[in-house]
This record gives sequence, C-alpha cells and structure tokens, in this order.
Amino acid sequence: MTDLSGIALEAEQAGYSAAKAALNKVTIDLGYKLNGSDVIISLADPGWCRTDLGGPSAPNAPESTIPGIVVGAFVNDKKSGRLFPAQDFNGMSLKDAVEKAESYKSPY
Repeated sequence: MTDLSGIALEAEQAGYSAAKAALNKVTIDLGYKLNGSDVIISLADPGWCRTDLGGPSAPNAPESTIPGIVVGAFVNDKKSGRLFPAQDFNGMSLKDAVEKAESYKSPY
C-alpha cells in the first residue's frame, strides 16, 4: 500500500503513518464492498501544505488542494476505494478535475 503522505521511512512519524495506513486500508476495504453501488468512498490526500501541522517549509499552499480535496464528492461513476492526491488536481477547474478523477483506477 502506498503512503500518500510522503513520510515513508521516517520513524519519528510512525504513529501518524500507522493512522494514515489504517485510513487507506479502511477506504480500500469499504470501497470494495461499495464498488458499483450509489455510495462512493474515496480518500483525498492534500499533500504537504503550509499549515500549523505542515509548517512554513511545506511546498504547497493550502488553497492548492482545491479542487482535489473535494473532487471525490463530485465523481459519480460508482467506483469506490480510490485514493486522490489533491495536488494532482492543482489549478484545474472542477469539471476537468472530475474527468481526471474518474480516470483513476480502483485498487482491485
């Protein structure tokens, strides 16, 4: 399973990494059960952003996550379990972001 947060192999982040891995696992497992239904579950990763948590050295402004952080709420293709890195959608219109998101494959 991919660590979307970019903190792989950082022992001091082990607790955070474990929580992220659990969230990824739940998203994929529930997504498998819900795939093809009218209920879509997906996971968005904002990336490393300049926030209180990310700190001033983070490369991404919080507003760079839009529309990537919300794209999962607008996809309507009955595919679940996908992980959306919000920075992949940086600068896109919502329409273009949804089209791109719907091209992402589920993990199964």
